[in-house]
Amino acid sequence: MKNKLIVFVFALLWGVCLRSQNIHYARTIIDSLTSSKMHGRGYVDDGVNIAAKFIQNEFIKDNLSFFDSGYYQNLSYPINSITGKTLIKVGNKTLKPGRDYVIGSFSKGTKGAYKIVWFDKQNATNQEQLITLKKEDFSKKIIIVDKKGIEDKKLKELFDAIKYVNVFGAKAVAIIVEAKPSGSVLPADEAPSFASFDLARNCINKKSKKIKLEFKNQFFSDFKTKNVIGYVKGKSKSDSFVVFSAHYDHLGQMGDDAIFPGANDNASGISMMLDLANYYSKPENQPEFSIAFMAFTGEEVGLLGSKYYVEHPLFPLKNIIVEITLDMVGTGDDGIMIVNGAVYENDFKKFEKINNENNYLLKVSKRGAAANSDHHSFYEKGVKSFFIYTLGGISEYHNVYDKAETLPLTKYENLFRLITDYVKTK
Repeated sequence: MKNKLIVFVFALLWGVCLRSQNIHYARTIIDSLTSSKMHGRGYVDDGVNIAAKFIQNEFIKDNLSFFDSGYYQNLSYPINSITGKTLIKVGNKTLKPGRDYVIGSFSKGTKGAYKIVWFDKQNATNQEQLITLKKEDFSKKIIIVDKKGIEDKKLKELFDAIKYVNVFGAKAVAIIVEAKPSGSVLPADEAPSFASFDLARNCINKKSKKIKLEFKNQFFSDFKTKNVIGYVKGKSKSDSFVVFSAHYDHLGQMGDDAIFPGANDNASGISMMLDLANYYSKPENQPEFSIAFMAFTGEEVGLLGSKYYVEHPLFPLKNIIVEITLDMVGTGDDGIMIVNGAVYENDFKKFEKINNENNYLLKVSKRGAAANSDHHSFYEKGVKSFFIYTLGGISEYHNVYDKAETLPLTKYENLFRLITDYVKTK
């Protein structure tokens, strides 16, 4: 009896040890990818390519095989970034970068103090009033867009569009936001012609007369970056592939003053992809079919890395059994969502059955097709693909608060188990 107890305790401790190692590895990866050395994995100070090299080194540690001449698949695209020091001052108040304001990455640098013109429910309650306003000269003014109290749906859409299309010819356009200002990275086919930024409501009011702006931009007509791709060769069906993907790029830096760490989006997905690579690279876990691991660049700019891959595949797309995109998997209090789960019902039922039998997650939910992550590039080519993200918990997104230290990884291990159990059904 004593010996059995010892064996039981040892097995229990070993299981706990394995679980802690997974979490420890995930934490290490997330900490590294969100460190200041990565510059937010964007285009200021080449952060995105520093991250690519880091991922390549992890592939090397796991002795993954590679296609062609190495782990990199090179590509390029135009992009714009905000560089140097940034300053926005309302009256005598100097605002905090990343917290009080976020300058759109597609903005043109500017320097000066400009008069404010408000677009709100007082002077633009319908489209006709907006057209009337268009007759004015805004070339040396800043338009402040405040949608609060606007009921007309089309008018709201027009207000949103002003941020991206400067139809009024203003020096800059600012959008008042109720919550924390957030950023985005948009494709930039040509150098920008005006500035745009989100501004927290508590930083400005109708008494404010002028805003001082000072920042620079850098436009890259052909920014060189890469997808990072490796694989574990299958034992007997090496021409068939399960693909795990995750995007490693994020919003980067807003000049020198604000870094968007991107812990949940998507250091979490990269950590799980690398964890899976480590798991399947071990001889005892080698499957019959091959498993490819694809870290994509340019997702935030419009799925550019995955779109490039499906147009230049390293093996026939028809050989993919299933593609699984891991994007924002750092929580899980309320379970997971499987995008395309409603498209591929039989596979979704497998996920659901595994979860019900093992009680891994509170709930496995499904939705239909959506172009909201890299899975969609594969889906458009007829490849069975899913995008998995976790639900519940923290909700920081595209802001300076999406940090490693606040990412709970609540159901990280159980999601890992659900995925590896699902792969066993293939």
